[in-house]
Amino acid sequence: MNTETSYSSPSISEWMDWPPERVAEAVKGFPSPLVVGWPYNGTRRWYLSRKRRDSGASDYLTVLIRRQAELHRMMFDHGASVVLTPEFGSVTLRRGVEYTRYAMSGLLKLAEDPVCRELFDSGVRLRFYGEYREALVDPVFRPMLEACAELEEETASGDGPLLLLGLFADAPWEKIARLSVEFAATHGRPPDRRELIEGYYGAAVPDLSFYIGHTQPEMFDVPLLAGGEEHLYATLNPSPDLSERQFREILYDHLFSRRVPLVDYEALPPEAQGELIEYNERCSGATVGLGRVHPVTRMWRPVFPDVPAPPQAYGRGGR
Repeated sequence: MNTETSYSSPSISEWMDWPPERVAEAVKGFPSPLVVGWPYNGTRRWYLSRKRRDSGASDYLTVLIRRQAELHRMMFDHGASVVLTPEFGSVTLRRGVEYTRYAMSGLLKLAEDPVCRELFDSGVRLRFYGEYREALVDPVFRPMLEACAELEEETASGDGPLLLLGLFADAPWEKIARLSVEFAATHGRPPDRRELIEGYYGAAVPDLSFYIGHTQPEMFDVPLLAGGEEHLYATLNPSPDLSERQFREILYDHLFSRRVPLVDYEALPPEAQGELIEYNERCSGATVGLGRVHPVTRMWRPVFPDVPAPPQAYGRGGR
């Protein structure tokens, strides 16, 4: 999305060479805090590759939890104020109680894993959101619910960024309606958007800045936070394979390349008009987001439009 606001930007090569501290300083110099949506998907296919490279990676849940904590740390080190990670949805429950119990047992490891512990000890606040209390009514899930409550209480006094883990946040409307009714009964008026967000998440959360999906360009399980100016990205590699380079490229695109001034078409010089017309003709019929099911894996894979990249894709902020 174009915006009237523009900021002085480094070149992409300079940005990629900066230390994380300088990137974080630049990120925090923008008026709005950086709020990242990042679902943790493609984990099983990632683990297949990881186990082939490292025979010692035998504990699936421990390996995944540790890698996730490392990437959360990387995002916070680059200036993120809030990271939302949708974890499980109703599809998990449809696979049965035993599978759900195994998947959710990873919550019991968060307080013990040394990488997670280091994250929380640094001041990161952890909150869980979603309809997990309503979904996990079977007594077998009581230890997981208790672990969630204990971690929230333990990290509440932290002075660092906010980590929000989503559990069954794919059907939020009943809870949102109930919160609205309860608020109105107490205050004599309906809640505004900010009050509703704080009631749902248990904390004040600014608008979503961008969302990094996996393979398919889609956004889910971040209720109420899409203000219409968030940017959508999708990595082809599984979420645990997200690299610092990828995250920096996404940051650069979000902070600089997409913040170009609105174009005055009447003032475009003939050369720019010709380039725009040529590009439109080159892209005719091309669609981003299409895919096909692979005949061997039976998994969806993207099909890329056969369109050459713009000649100055890595200019100074796209301007």
